[in-house]
Amino acid sequence: VFAGGRRPALVGPKISEERIKPRSTLATRLVSGYLLVFWIALIAPLLAYTPRGPSSLGVSQGSLSNQVLISTFGLVGALFLPAAIRRFDGAFQWLAALWILYLGWAAASLIWSIYPPLTVRNVIAFILVSVGCFGLGVGFYGGLPNGRDLFLRHVFWASVLSALVILLPLPFRFQQYDLLDPSQRLDIGGNFSAYVTRPIMAALLALVATSILGVRRWLKRDWFWVAVLVLPLLALKSRGPVVWGIVALGIFYLFYRTSIRDRVLQAGVIFLVGVGTYIYYTENVLGIILGPFVPFLTRGNVEATTNLTGRVPLWQALIEQVWQHPWLGAGFAAFWSPTNISELASTAVSGRASAHNGYLEELVNTGFVGLTILLAFCLGTLTLALRRARRGDPLGWLVFLFMVFYLLLNLTNALTQEYFQPPFVIILVALGLLASGPPPDPATPPRTAKSPPITTGR
Repeated sequence: VFAGGRRPALVGPKISEERIKPRSTLATRLVSGYLLVFWIALIAPLLAYTPRGPSSLGVSQGSLSNQVLISTFGLVGALFLPAAIRRFDGAFQWLAALWILYLGWAAASLIWSIYPPLTVRNVIAFILVSVGCFGLGVGFYGGLPNGRDLFLRHVFWASVLSALVILLPLPFRFQQYDLLDPSQRLDIGGNFSAYVTRPIMAALLALVATSILGVRRWLKRDWFWVAVLVLPLLALKSRGPVVWGIVALGIFYLFYRTSIRDRVLQAGVIFLVGVGTYIYYTENVLGIILGPFVPFLTRGNVEATTNLTGRVPLWQALIEQVWQHPWLGAGFAAFWSPTNISELASTAVSGRASAHNGYLEELVNTGFVGLTILLAFCLGTLTLALRRARRGDPLGWLVFLFMVFYLLLNLTNALTQEYFQPPFVIILVALGLLASGPPPDPATPPRTAKSPPITTGR
């Protein structure tokens, strides 16, 4: 995708028709096999379709099986650390320093943590995930001629597996679930938001963005893969990731398309949206047109949707808690300890295990200092990604897109301190790939590239 599917001829402008074959080594096969087993182990519990219980990070992330998986992920990444250090681009050193500073602040919060065991466990897990992402991104994928294609291929097939986990058992559940009933959604346990909806949205964004960037042609079979990935979103009636994904794609398009013609088109779209919004609030025309879809958009409960399914009262209660430890926080991941929640006399907080807002989550756990460091890292990532993108590196645009999606998703979800969240893991690995060396040669003209979903292979 990123380095071109065809190699230019040595003499003249003619493009050779010889396809560059992907490099396959023993290490590539072993790591790919490990990642396959790792992902299947993460998503396999969703096959049980067990009833959804109360939210609990202690169950979803503190289980022994998950701790073992996270440990192996860090160890596999550590195997590639020497190669990663040798290959690391110095231009990214200050960004790596910001991330190390954030991890250092998280570790230092053990001194004042209100629940040290939870802080220790989550800091260690976060360090392991960071080492794994850095080692795999810079050392493994960055060391392969087709590393960027292989990385996106892995992301794509991981999302397909996540979709199949939902779709394959669905025919056996038709008596319990009506797909067309707006008030019903698949009531299954497990962290399906983390391991199904968010990876699927990341893959869909990559599919669309690579076509917009011109590094691959949209093929007819891509519509089949889009259907496979969208059906689980409809069954789960996932709204937040879909909405934020569309908004992120729009922001990406605004930054990518900068010609006068595109700017006129964008201004026209914004004007139409503004007029439509005015009509909606004055004549309720939009409500009449979309009236039949409202039950689906609200899952049959308009009242719950207006307060974002309980998020608004939760945020109001948490803002009061922020001022208890405004600068330092309660300790990394310590606020949601069972002891602390039981002491809070708030029905909005009771029974919760997350702030459902990544920025509030940082404030209550690591204070204004932790949030400032994290935002500095995210903004630095956006800056470096845009810089590389403007120099002709398509991966820079993808990193920019994924980071915008992550920042938007954090408005209604708390992703960072839930240490193995696919959107952030994808960002760290892709950032490592970006830091593994200078941008590749300009890609083959988009109209000549024919490829399977996500990748052409090199």
